[in-house]
Amino acid sequence: MKTFRLCSLTVYIENNGMTTRHSIPLQDGLIINKETQDDQWLIEGIIHKDFKGFFDKLNTKNELMLVEATITYKDNPPASFVATVRENKFIEDDVHLLLDAKRLIRKENYSEKLLKSLIEKGFSGDELLREFKRLKKERGTAFQLMVGQEIKHYKSESDE
Repeated sequence: MKTFRLCSLTVYIENNGMTTRHSIPLQDGLIINKETQDDQWLIEGIIHKDFKGFFDKLNTKNELMLVEATITYKDNPPASFVATVRENKFIEDDVHLLLDAKRLIRKENYSEKLLKSLIEKGFSGDELLREFKRLKKERGTAFQLMVGQEIKHYKSESDE
């Protein structure tokens, strides 16, 4: 197993065709690569008590969520996981959150998908490069659409 510092945590929830983004402020956190064949990870964070109800609802419904975790340094690109809540409990005035996670979109896959979509939209040359760099840095609507598709795909796999 390998343990890393968790710098930031963002949760995406897909509901009725809409993907919502939730930035979860961390007081402290770790992310553990279990080094299993199916790329299982454990995400652990100390978060503000205001988020307990949010994660309680996800846990009760055993809801799948897409999680972006920035590992080791805040400037690193986030890694993407599909996750479920394992534990969400009070520790004094804070909440201890544990997520079971599986690595989902690797950096290379996201870049390839983003590049392919830009080419399909007719971008080329310097314009393609500028738009690609802008979207990779922004990780906005295009990424959220991709997130929604990945969550739906993973949900359909787990239903089978």
